Amino acid sequence: MPTDKETDWIYRESTKKLLMRLLLGGCAISVLLELTVLKRGGKFGVDGWFGFYALLGFVSCTLMIFAAKGLGLWLKVSTNFYEQKKTDDNNSPPEKNIVKKAAKKSTKKKIAKKATRKVTKKREGGSR
Repeated sequence: MPTDKETDWIYRESTKKLLMRLLLGGCAISVLLELTVLKRGGKFGVDGWFGFYALLGFVSCTLMIFAAKGLGLWLKVSTNFYEQKKTDDNNSPPEKNIVKKAAKKSTKKKIAKKATRKVTKKREGGSR
């Protein structure tokens, strides 16, 4: 197991404890500062309650986490997604493979025709 000096500063237990204490201290200070602001009136009634903005931030963050988890479940693909696609292409019926090969050949022929046209135009001295 690596020692404290060998690990990055963000992964050290002492750093984790310090960051957690700073976070909790900042939250406590922001709520306590609300006590000193006596004439803070709410515009909508509810936002005048003590600790409303701290509660609003906590609920908003919690909802964002749940939304991200839901999106992760919805957008998740299996770990062998790309391997399945390759095997599906290899196991496709022979008719599909023949059609694919024919399409490739026809595009190659079209490209070759365009190239020969360009060469003949250059030899003839430009476009007509």
